[in-house]
Amino acid sequence: MNHLQKKPVMASPRLRMQARKALADLDDMRLRQLLETARRVERYAVGRTEQSVANALGKPLIFVRAMIALWKSAGELETKRARAKFLKNYGKKKVRVLYQALEASR
Repeated sequence: MNHLQKKPVMASPRLRMQARKALADLDDMRLRQLLETARRVERYAVGRTEQSVANALGKPLIFVRAMIALWKSAGELETKRARAKFLKNYGKKKVRVLYQALEASR
């Protein structure tokens, strides 16, 4: 091992800011996809039971319930600022878990 490999890597403040911005953009993209899916599920669920919607879509019931609840709590979030505020209040971890469930159910 040479002396360069032993040296700790320090990220510059600019690099850390760019990484945070990239992660925020990724979270925004995830939220937009989740909201679009939630809107579709909620529209399909009008006049139907959640179980019948889950069966028709081929998704787990808990996923359908989570999408309907997400749509009811978020609604239409048109601007990036509104989505960022919702992410801050709702929780980035919750959105990431829901997005993983969406990806797994595809």
